[in-house]
This record gives sequence, C-alpha cells and structure tokens, in this order.
Amino acid sequence: MRVTQALICAAALALAACATTPPPAASGAVPPLPRLDAAQQRGHDFAVRRCSGCHTVGLDDGGAQDGPAFSKLARLYNPISLERRFAEVSAHGFDRMPAVPFTRAEAEDLVAYFDALHGN
Repeated sequence: MRVTQALICAAALALAACATTPPPAASGAVPPLPRLDAAQQRGHDFAVRRCSGCHTVGLDDGGAQDGPAFSKLARLYNPISLERRFAEVSAHGFDRMPAVPFTRAEAEDLVAYFDALHGN
C-alpha cells in the first residue's frame, strides 16, 4: 500500500511539474537593438567588422573578450568625447588596443551607433 501511495504521489508531482508555465525571462535579458537609421546601421556594421574581435558591440554588457563592451562605453562618453577617442584610436590605438584606422565618416557613423546604444 505504501509503495502504491508513493508511486501515485510521484506521478502527481511529475504531472504538476509538467503543467507549470515556464519562468518569465530573466530581468537581465539583453533587449533587442532599436531600429537603426542609416548612419547607425553603418556604424553597427563597422563595429561588427572591425571591433567585435575584442569588444562586445551590441547591448550586452558581458562577453567582451579584451576590450570593454560598447554598451558600457556608450554610457560613459558623450558624442564629442567619442569623436576624440575614435580619432586617438584611429591614429595611435589606446592602451593595449592597436591603431584601427578609419575615416571621419566611419567615425561619425560609429558615434551615431553609440548614440543608439546609449538611447536604449
């Protein structure tokens, strides 16, 4: 009799576990990127091509390999500071980062992309 009750109890628990709804998404889930305008999209594409080897270039703060995540940098620097930093990086690199040559137009697109990251 005890074995039967134990089996019924185990079956009821198993069914109850199957009937539960999945937990809501974690509050730390990464939101999707906002709709990007043309300059922001070009900046995103540049970041993926030229920066994603060392930086996380989306909204996710984690996972950056060597360099800081772009979402963190977007919160730290205003557009003027970004332009100056990009000019420095383009010409000389920064700290352990090698020089990454890019044009003024590419820098402007990258600033626009950082603005999209910051605005989210």
